[in-house]
Amino acid sequence: MIGESHTPRTLRRTAPYEKEEKLFSPAVYVKQFEFTLGSESIGQYSVGDLVHLVFSAKDKRNNTISNTGDFFRGSIISAESKSGAVGIVTDHQNGTYTATFRLLWEGEVTIRIQLVLPRQTIDVIEKNRREDPFEIKEEMVTFQKRFAVGKRNVDTQCNVDPVIFKDSPVCDYSDLHAGVRWYCVKPDNISCNTSGYLSRLRYKKTKSFGRWLSSVPYSVFQTGRDPLANRSRCVRGLGTPQISGFFQDGVWNSLVCKNRHFSDKTAWQQCLSGKTLHFIGDSTIRQWWEHLVRILEMNETRFPGVIHNTGPLLARDYLNNITVKFQIHGPPLRFGWTQEFHIKYLANAVDEVSGGPGDVVGITIWAHFTSFPVNVYRERIKAVRAAIERLLQRSPETLVVIKSANTNTGNMLYEGDWLAHRLDMVMRETFRGLNVVLVDAWEMTSAQNWHTDNLHPAEDIIVQELEFLCSFICPWPPS
Repeated sequence: MIGESHTPRTLRRTAPYEKEEKLFSPAVYVKQFEFTLGSESIGQYSVGDLVHLVFSAKDKRNNTISNTGDFFRGSIISAESKSGAVGIVTDHQNGTYTATFRLLWEGEVTIRIQLVLPRQTIDVIEKNRREDPFEIKEEMVTFQKRFAVGKRNVDTQCNVDPVIFKDSPVCDYSDLHAGVRWYCVKPDNISCNTSGYLSRLRYKKTKSFGRWLSSVPYSVFQTGRDPLANRSRCVRGLGTPQISGFFQDGVWNSLVCKNRHFSDKTAWQQCLSGKTLHFIGDSTIRQWWEHLVRILEMNETRFPGVIHNTGPLLARDYLNNITVKFQIHGPPLRFGWTQEFHIKYLANAVDEVSGGPGDVVGITIWAHFTSFPVNVYRERIKAVRAAIERLLQRSPETLVVIKSANTNTGNMLYEGDWLAHRLDMVMRETFRGLNVVLVDAWEMTSAQNWHTDNLHPAEDIIVQELEFLCSFICPWPPS
């Protein structure tokens, strides 16, 4: 079950936007931070202890700069052993922040604090959203439909609000049942029902932001209470704490339940025997499909006219009766041209799953929505929740798994960490209370430092996500 989430509190502007924009310099700001250990964090350390790091920016007179609403990420790592966990950053709303870390393994550790975005930059992003919410004028992100008429193709713009197309006639491809508003400019003398392709991406490149403020080593700490003792089996309904696991030797250890690890293909096959896995969403869950097909050496069925990026994709292991499917969610999509009849809105795709004890439904939806106002995403995700509720009502034995967003780099105006995190918080809040499993990819990708942030995490990270998923499909010990 998706539990309590942590997010920076509401931003407070202390001066007019125009004045702040002139006075504030991110390059100077990141050099002004100072760090101290909380008084209760000084002394001998043992496994299981908490460490509190207090930090703030100081001006030339050593006064605290009262910036509030900055977006930070914190982690504690042992680089040589590929061990790591996240820290929880608390904004005290006075320019002072506290990062809290739990010591989960023996050895020398390094605490890292990253300023992902200062509040002033977040203000700029939100100001752009208010003034030009769909970013058509700046051509940051442009979605299109290609109408195919004989040998002639006609491309028109698409988006979630027909008003932006002014007086142009539009084709309405909305589906309120699925929480979707989607419109495309109607070409002259061509029916809206004409088959076509979706949807090309154009964008204006800008630099991303993100600065490591500290990389502070701390001395060896001693053996204490085992953080992995007394864990229960991995079953639905478990809460997700703010620090829900950690890497040790590159392997993810859940603090929620006894997550499993598989040494060879046979172990994966035994776990998934008789199962059909339906992965629905964006390319970050398509990675689950790709790596399971690779690990299990499955036979892929190829469909005419289908491109790999969007699917639908199908693979089977006939001997062990394992089926793995992938279906892209509906527009907006940031892919090359895809035949639209291959695309289904996510809620509708969930409605088509019959369900049962042999069905596993994995869902993620976020990466293609970061350039839109939050309410567009919220409408879509509410419809997905309703579809999950219908699925669990008709088939309570179906296992539903939600994959969170993961950290990534990119243009901070339409796809960076802040925008992904904001959507991830909406997802967690919307799905709260549902009898589903959360695979917290955000925490996993934040806790490690041996790969750079990437929209598509590295193979070893995806395998850890899949092992955690499978811990709920075939819990240990068996019941």
